[in-house]
Amino acid sequence: MADTEVIPFVLWSGLTAALMVITGLVYKAYQKRKPRLTSSNTD
Repeated sequence: MADTEVIPFVLWSGLTAALMVITGLVYKAYQKRKPRLTSSNTD
């Protein structure tokens, strides 16, 4: 009975981890393409 409760948890954990990795990679690529606006501010 415990196995049937563990399997969905493992699947959701894997899915969440994959989404976090993909989001991180996309964000890194986005930062590389876009020039930084915060460093070019003139006060």
